[in-house]
Amino acid sequence: MAEEEKEDIAEPGEPNAAGWVLPSHNVHRRYPNVAIFIPDTMGRACGGLCAYCQRMYDFQAGRFNFELETLKPKRSWPELLKLNMEYFRNDPYLSDILITGGDAFMSSPRSLSQILDAVLEMAAAKRADNEGREERYEEMRRVRLGTKIPVYLPQRINSELVEVLRSFKERSGAVGIEECIVQTHISTAMEITRETRDAIARLLAAGWAVTNQEVFTVAASRRGHSAALRKALNDIGVLPYYNFSVKGFRENRELFATNARSTQEQVEEASIGQIAQRYHAALRSFLSEAERMVEKTDMIRKGDEIPFISPDRNTINLPGVGKSNTYRTIGITADGRRILRFEFDHSRAHSPVIEEMGHVIIIESKSIAAYLRQLEAMGEDVSEYETIWEYSAGSLEPRSAIFEGAVL
Repeated sequence: MAEEEKEDIAEPGEPNAAGWVLPSHNVHRRYPNVAIFIPDTMGRACGGLCAYCQRMYDFQAGRFNFELETLKPKRSWPELLKLNMEYFRNDPYLSDILITGGDAFMSSPRSLSQILDAVLEMAAAKRADNEGREERYEEMRRVRLGTKIPVYLPQRINSELVEVLRSFKERSGAVGIEECIVQTHISTAMEITRETRDAIARLLAAGWAVTNQEVFTVAASRRGHSAALRKALNDIGVLPYYNFSVKGFRENRELFATNARSTQEQVEEASIGQIAQRYHAALRSFLSEAERMVEKTDMIRKGDEIPFISPDRNTINLPGVGKSNTYRTIGITADGRRILRFEFDHSRAHSPVIEEMGHVIIIESKSIAAYLRQLEAMGEDVSEYETIWEYSAGSLEPRSAIFEGAVL
């Protein structure tokens, strides 16, 4: 698997691996419609250090360290904030900004307020600019905050932070922002403590929908684990969004669960929570009515007598190509590892570079047999996984109607 996120490498004036010229190290981008924004505040830090972190290669390479003078930005943060907002304002495609890090909630309420105020100002300016254009630019429609603070440090989501979020939400509609979303990273139902539940409730009450990205490690890939997590998330008003396989690069290959297991989970377990077609019209209001999320989720669960809804997609982040679970096995190594050809997600727009690339070939970091031996060492009955050998190909599920029309 890939040993680094090639799209994260940005040189002044030079396009990244996906073909985008970026204004600074603060912006990462793969797709036309959405870009990641990493502020030079404490938002570059985390409340913990996850073994599966996709930034792990940066720690291993020494780029993330405690040499603060060396790491100190060459330009002031107010200057960089202005530069990056101008980039979003003047790009004809961008409509979705994901503020992450690190962790967006590691920024102080004051810093986060400054960033969100800058986003509002940029969105208003971009909308005003369109009045004089023959061909309109995409306006900002969605703001997301990536965080694991509800698990690691839920008390940080206090009244001061919630007021910052509430204020932004109340003003966002006036500049065209339709959805305000907090994206959590909860990987097991055991991480949902009473304090986590209360923190999520405060976010929902502030008008921010909460979605979750599970990381599909070996431990998390055990039978029924993701199903139990989906139910626990539904219970507190969180929508499952992505179920991400660990990449399996050198630094965390021990945590990698094979793509065949991801597809098996998708077909045999996640499908229990498939949402019936008759609810699809109602689903479109879920993200904009965050305060009623528990009530709305329960309506479907009780109506169809299912333990959870599963609007999430099982997927993996691939070098250059982005998120996909559409693959087929094209070979096998001498030690039993599968060689997979992945197609990119044809349901969304990509840069011309990715369109021309078309596919990427990876060699999984372990064989299915090695993966099953890990499960057995954990006490699992591997006979319960015997159909895993049948999944020599996979397909990325269509986006749920909850996120329909989204550029996520």
